[in-house]
Amino acid sequence: MNRAYKLFLYFALSCFLAASAGYFLLRMVMQDGCVFGALYRMFLYHWEHPLQYILVIAVIYGLIAAFMAIRFSDRPEISRWIIFSVMALTIVVASPIGGIMWVIHDMQAGYFTEGSRFWASIRWGTWEGIKLGWLVILLSIPYNVFGLIVGYFVTSYGFALARPAYSPRSSLQSLSAAGIHLNEKAK
Repeated sequence: MNRAYKLFLYFALSCFLAASAGYFLLRMVMQDGCVFGALYRMFLYHWEHPLQYILVIAVIYGLIAAFMAIRFSDRPEISRWIIFSVMALTIVVASPIGGIMWVIHDMQAGYFTEGSRFWASIRWGTWEGIKLGWLVILLSIPYNVFGLIVGYFVTSYGFALARPAYSPRSSLQSLSAAGIHLNEKAK
């Protein structure tokens, strides 16, 4: 299995498992089980199918985080801005896909469009996801706060996993370059 695939699996599975566990824990604790935010007069398909929407975010996050981890793996220290940019990009990319899923769930509820209106409906869902997806995530307090905290640690650990492993020989060479010689006998 190559490195990119392993990193993708780590990021996507960690995100999905942590987000799902957080969702179900908050659902038990919060009044009425309302974990996700919603807009006025919005059909609550993301409340009916929470794991599908969490899975979309987990897959998108896995792809973006794995790419960024490989891209910045040569840096000894990763800045917070890179980690937060992974999370922000995840929201930006997942929002239109969430809008498309919302349209598909709307069709399953009986509002099915046919022909050219089908593609117009899909385009509408994409644009609505772009316009409103970030707002629904912003309204999902405290779920989004916990997600941000857990996401930060999962992402920083994944970036640490992506750094190339150093062999003992290269470690000794870097020590000797720093003026520390371990092979010399003590006098």
